Amino acid sequence: MAETYGPQLEPQSAAPASGGRWSHLATGAELAFVAQFVVAGAVFLATAGMRDDHGTGLFGVPLAVVPRLLLLVVLAGYLHWVLFTLPAMALGRLLAAPPWAALRAVLGVAAVTAAHMAWAVSVWDVPVGWTVAWIAGTGLLPVTAAWYAHRRSLGWGAMAARIGALTGAALLFTAVGGFLLEWTGWHAYQPPRLDRSRYVGDWYGAGGAYWLRLGENGEAEGQNLPLVDEHATQWETCEGTGTWTFVPQRPRDRIVLTIPSCGALRDWQATGTADRPQLFVVKGDPGTPSVITLHRP
Repeated sequence: MAETYGPQLEPQSAAPASGGRWSHLATGAELAFVAQFVVAGAVFLATAGMRDDHGTGLFGVPLAVVPRLLLLVVLAGYLHWVLFTLPAMALGRLLAAPPWAALRAVLGVAAVTAAHMAWAVSVWDVPVGWTVAWIAGTGLLPVTAAWYAHRRSLGWGAMAARIGALTGAALLFTAVGGFLLEWTGWHAYQPPRLDRSRYVGDWYGAGGAYWLRLGENGEAEGQNLPLVDEHATQWETCEGTGTWTFVPQRPRDRIVLTIPSCGALRDWQATGTADRPQLFVVKGDPGTPSVITLHRP
């Protein structure tokens, strides 16, 4: 029987997945980073009624600061793209075969998170748990966006359209939720209503730098108290003894403090909760107010 000779087919290895250029490994990650902070800021504003703004309106932040904050977020997005998402996706491409793309991304994120965590803990001495939560939390959506773009071979334009649509929907949902919260007053913040005796004792602020003692018989003593006079500088303080008076009123109870060596003082107002009461005073001009708080130990 004659043997038939023909071209012999040799087994071929699977073609490597095209990774594209280095920068294309993390397409759209910086857009997702910026988008999540924009939505988080919108949620913060929408839930403003659930927190105490200390009577400063938009949290004491001048509107002129908003563009600078957005610029910082955009710059942070690109920095996060370079230092986190891009290395995570590059490591992911080297760790496993193409069918395991999602697992590769997870392993890459874990490796980069561990590296950044070790650096943050050693340099800043911050808790490990908070460090991991912050790094992983800010990295989840950017890495997911990068993995999706790489899997679908999408460019920045296509990713911008998708992320923009999702961000718009999230902002619309947040706006509706904020309107409903304002309309219904659900979980709206209410200053604590306490008896005079609850204010008697020592109060501290600025990590213990400020100290105020309110006595049972109306005597008051303060050390390193911040001056709230509009002409005082940020670092001017005073100390001395005097008197205090409790003035229950709405919407906030007030502590009228009189210390002759401190000059004219503004009233301290109640804030916090019934379980953890605080006193606050606002200093500075209306454009750039500064809120000073005191709390019980």
